[in-house]
Parts: sequence; C-alpha cells; structure tokens
Amino acid sequence: MMRRLQLGNAAAVHLPGGRFMLDGGTMFGVVPKALWQREAPADAHNRIGLACNCLLLEIGAERILLDTGIGERFSARERQIYGIDADETLRSSLATAGLDPADITTVALTHLHFDHFCGCLIDGEDGPEPLFANAVHLVQRGEWEDALHGRSTMKSSYRPDDLQRLAEQIEVRRIEGEYRIAPGLTTFVTGGHTEWHQGFRLDAGGHTLVYPGELVPTRSHIRPYWNMAYDMFPHQTLTAKQAFLAEAAATGWIVAWDHDAATPWSHIARGDSGFFAIDVEAL
Repeated sequence: MMRRLQLGNAAAVHLPGGRFMLDGGTMFGVVPKALWQREAPADAHNRIGLACNCLLLEIGAERILLDTGIGERFSARERQIYGIDADETLRSSLATAGLDPADITTVALTHLHFDHFCGCLIDGEDGPEPLFANAVHLVQRGEWEDALHGRSTMKSSYRPDDLQRLAEQIEVRRIEGEYRIAPGLTTFVTGGHTEWHQGFRLDAGGHTLVYPGELVPTRSHIRPYWNMAYDMFPHQTLTAKQAFLAEAAATGWIVAWDHDAATPWSHIARGDSGFFAIDVEAL
C-alpha cells in the first residue's frame, strides 16, 4: 500500500519497490532465532519477508527518488532463491501514483547493493537501459569505487557490469560526504553497512524526515544489538545507530524504513527499556 506525508510545501510518497526474502539469521546477526522469529517468522528455508521501501520526495518542481528497490531483471532461479514477488514493482507503484519514470528528476542511492540499485535498470532491445532516463543519479564516490572494484566481502551483492552500463548512458554523479540535493534535502554518510553508505534528511514544513537506509532497516533493528551480519563495520553500525535514534527521539524526527514489511515510517520514542517506534499515520 502506498502512503503519503505532506510536509509543508514538500511531500513524501512511499513507493513499494518489490518484496523479497533473506535469511533471518543473517538479518539479525548475533540475535538468537528464538528471539527474532517472534517478530519476523521464518519460512522452511529460514528466510524472512522484507520490503523494498523506496521514497519519492516532491520538492517544488523536483521529483527525487530515494533508492530503486530490487528491480525486474532477475532470473527464475534468482527469483526463487530470494523469494522475489514479481507482481510488486517500482514501475507499477509509480503508475499507481500517477507518475511516469520520465517524471523523476533525481535518483539518490543509499548504496549499491542489488536490492537498492537494481531498479535503476530495465531490459531494453540492446541490453540494460536506465528506467529513469531523465534523472541524475547520485551516489557516494567511495561506494561507487568499492562496488566497481570488488572491495568488499559482500561483493556478490554488487552488479558492477550494470553500474558501468548505467554510467555509459546517463549522468551518475559521484558525491563526497554531505551534499545538498534540493532545498531542505541533504545526504549524510552513516558507514556501518558499507564504508560509504549514506542516508537522507529532509527538513520541510517544520518536520524532519530521515531515510537512514540500512543503518536501521526495520523497526525490529531499533534494539542496540539487533544488527545485520551483512554489515561490513558492525561496531560502527552499533554506535552510529544509537546516536541516530537518540537524536530522532529527542527531536521528533520521522524515520522512513527501507526494509520494514509492515509500515513505511515511524516516530521514535524512548522508554524505560530503550527506544521503540510509533507509527505515523498522517500529517
């Protein structure tokens, strides 16, 4: 289900970018299955369901898409391995929102793992081609270089040939550190998941909406030690996440989740036993 928040003169639209499944143990790292399966029941293959929650920001005449989901270019075997739901795509979500891919002016990516990047491309007559042909694509320079050169134990999550194909056809702007994308919208490097993983912060209409990507991928990951085994720098995730949640709770941020299968965004509150999420229905 697609949802919308109006933030003064800006708007945020939740665009489902596909559903898939990953190993539950890997998604929760050192946390015992007896604990995590209470919130994320696993199938017979120990996989849990995840969403690719892309975020469309409408700021003036700009239509900025944060992440592009899992895409549509997987083989039958890959669809089976990852439990990909072929019926829910970013293109169909855009159509439901009354938009065409040509309307997107900027695509900004938290990082370049396949479940965040692969929606950038579709199959064309001459091979992969950009879905968002009119959009500048933004990524941290270090993330781009790590992905192209396989500088990660998670290199199988990258698609370097697709990255090169994209850069041959449109502008891929490699940014460094904090970057102003549009009025009120900036990037910030989180590290943790990958060295140059980034999040996005929108200040508009007296509200702050933050998309932290894999720093806190679902509401279940709010707990301090509920972190992914996929994280390249786990201690950095631990410390950066706690600082992020403390500020979110203290200042009333809206946090948009990139993989939560049940809700696109929440407020963060702090109780006696730690942080917890409160769903945001409308503004």
